[in-house]
Amino acid sequence: MWLFCWQGARAAHPIPESERWATITHPGNAPYVFQWAPGYPFQQVGSVDHEYQISRTEVTAAEWLEFVNAYAPYVDPGYANSPYFRSNRCYRTGPTTYDVIPEWRNLAVDVGWRFAARYVNWLHNGKANTPGAFESGVYDTATFRTNPDGTFTDQQAHSPGARYWIPTQDELIKAFHFDPDRYGPDQPGYWLYSHTSDSPPRPGLPEQGGEASFQRGGPSMAIVPEVAAYRNVQSPWGLWDAAGGVEEYTETPRFAPGATLPLYRLTDGSSWHVTEATSRSVDNIGGWRSAGPLGTFVGLRVARAIPSPTGALVFACALIPHTRRRRNADEPAFPHRVRVVHDRPASRCVTTARCVCRSRAARSLLEGAVND
Repeated sequence: MWLFCWQGARAAHPIPESERWATITHPGNAPYVFQWAPGYPFQQVGSVDHEYQISRTEVTAAEWLEFVNAYAPYVDPGYANSPYFRSNRCYRTGPTTYDVIPEWRNLAVDVGWRFAARYVNWLHNGKANTPGAFESGVYDTATFRTNPDGTFTDQQAHSPGARYWIPTQDELIKAFHFDPDRYGPDQPGYWLYSHTSDSPPRPGLPEQGGEASFQRGGPSMAIVPEVAAYRNVQSPWGLWDAAGGVEEYTETPRFAPGATLPLYRLTDGSSWHVTEATSRSVDNIGGWRSAGPLGTFVGLRVARAIPSPTGALVFACALIPHTRRRRNADEPAFPHRVRVVHDRPASRCVTTARCVCRSRAARSLLEGAVND
């Protein structure tokens, strides 16, 4: 029997819109190199050649509900009441209307990959209420087909110029594990686990010192947290719930040996319903799983292109007052600084008051904006 506990895993307060995105800098960072076991080939992960933004929380039921109600008039009737479309958080109230239990609005959703693709298509197209807004722009749903052998023909990578997309495996690993100051200021490296630590996250409620919401010891109790309930537990870039929220999709395909078409999409991160032992494996930088085009208990966070600021007013409004993250016992003692954007021209620098911005002109602009 599952015991679902929400009361002890609520977020301290809603996340302001200005704090919902982290900008991942240091393009061309070195990869993390590892092998599964002696004799296995070495693998390289985490290197990304561009800057991008990624949502600090997983997509919530409230956010998904907006999409479900917008797409409801156009969805294939066979999926109208499927959890792949509506998720396990939303429920049907009419032929084309849906709602969510109020206490569940801030819980992460788990959905099918193909509907996650339609979600980012919709975001890319400005949430337009037209059929085409859901079917192309980032991923062309005309390519979505599953073959008898289980392989699929879905577009494998997002289209050039996409404004929003499902992150790649490397983008997600970098946002979870790469730290520009891993070994000291400007000495980059990777943490083994996604909460800025080389030790596995501790299970339990936030107020009890827990760091993630997976089971402890068996399926007798599962904590289903609101996003960002573990407010002080973050990745080096300030992402919440990389461990213990929901398992997260990437767009990166996985192929069977010798195959020319993929069977799965890679996923990363543990979810609230896995055991502590599973989390130790999955949340490690070298551990991930996979899911088919229509998965279950898999959610997502969204990547997007960095918006271009248009002036000092936009710059000042974009300051993100991150809460200082608690330092784990195995971390170095120097203060951690959550970077949002730096190493950029002054006109494009968007950062926090705690960031060390390397542009002198940008620092002056930042100080003026903060002092104002």
